[in-house]
Amino acid sequence: MKKIAINLTPWIITIVALYYVCHDIDWGDLYEHVRNGNFSWLSLAVSLTIFSYLMRSWRWLYFFPDKSLLNYLQSVKVLFLGFFMNNILPARTGELVRAHVGARLAKCKRTLVLATIASERLVDGVTISLFFLIFAVGAVRSDFSLNMLYVVSVFITAIIGVILVLAFQKVIFTYLNKIASKYNYRYISYALERVQIFIEGLKPLTELKRLPFTIVFSILIWSIELLVYYSVAQAFSANLSFVHCVIFMVTVNFSSLIPSAPGAIGVIEAIGTTVLVSLGVEKELALSLVLAQHIIQYLVVGVPGLIVMLSWRQMIKAVEAEQVEQNVTE
Repeated sequence: MKKIAINLTPWIITIVALYYVCHDIDWGDLYEHVRNGNFSWLSLAVSLTIFSYLMRSWRWLYFFPDKSLLNYLQSVKVLFLGFFMNNILPARTGELVRAHVGARLAKCKRTLVLATIASERLVDGVTISLFFLIFAVGAVRSDFSLNMLYVVSVFITAIIGVILVLAFQKVIFTYLNKIASKYNYRYISYALERVQIFIEGLKPLTELKRLPFTIVFSILIWSIELLVYYSVAQAFSANLSFVHCVIFMVTVNFSSLIPSAPGAIGVIEAIGTTVLVSLGVEKELALSLVLAQHIIQYLVVGVPGLIVMLSWRQMIKAVEAEQVEQNVTE
């Protein structure tokens, strides 16, 4: 019963969100907005999105303790596969697929690869938070700003927590080893070993020689993403200012964190449309903007992601078999 509830909850959230955003929509007006979208601006948005993901693939290598574990082409394929699986599996479980396949290619522990993905997500969250704090925190109504600040505080707290963990990792490892020796159980030893590997995998996040690259590339990646949102707004002749585009980008990306159906379908549309309407955008136009951005993201990761999945089908099956075998033997 509990498992059924867990599986159904994301879909219930999605259905409620879709009803909320669609129940009073003028479908004729929505169709006109979509039909009149400017192809040139939308093509630019697609191109910028592709470029953004290619840059993410390069940056991901620098989150590994040894960035030569994967080459750039492998990084591109694994990253597109992971994002594609996020769009077809609920609750962002595509990250686990990415960790499994990445570990197989890099010939390292899945926990280590998962740590690199966590680092990537954390850096993205902090970068988006800074965009909001610097450009947009005072430009929206107080209740929305407060909700955004809650999310921002989570990412800021997380990055501070990672820094503290890495600063005191020797003490933490010593303590964990004492626990493992005191309670000599296989499951406890296994869990503590994975915790240590995960912490080790976070170290590149704060290495001084890599930090400038991480900061510059993260700002560049999200500046390109911001241009995507601007291009989408221009495609539909929406009068969005620079600050409004920042709010649009922040809203869509933070709302995708809410557990829902694959690809955050419905949740992004509901929250993104609501926020744009609060900025003075007509609802049908607002939904057109959100739908366009969401479809572009689906297409950009969907087409190459599907190709990678089909070309690596045997590898993915082998990874799944290894995981099942490991679960049985542990």
